[in-house]
Amino acid sequence: MESDPLKAARTLVQKHDISSDDLWAWYWANGGSAEPLDFDAYLFGLEDRDPFDMKILAWAMEDMEERSLL
Repeated sequence: MESDPLKAARTLVQKHDISSDDLWAWYWANGGSAEPLDFDAYLFGLEDRDPFDMKILAWAMEDMEERSLL
C-alpha cells in the first residue's frame, strides 16, 4: 500500500475500487469521528482533519487490505 493513506484512499475511490461510503464505514469503525460529508471533504482535500485521522484512515485501509477487500 502507498505510504500516504489519504492519497491511496482518494485513488481507490476515484478508480471505483471502493465507494467513499464503504471507506467511511471502515474509517468510522476504526474510531474516526468525521461524518460522511466531512469525510468526503477531507478525502478530497477540501477540509482538514486532526492528524490522528490520518492514522485512523491508515488503520481502516490496513483492515480492509487484510480482509482482501482492496
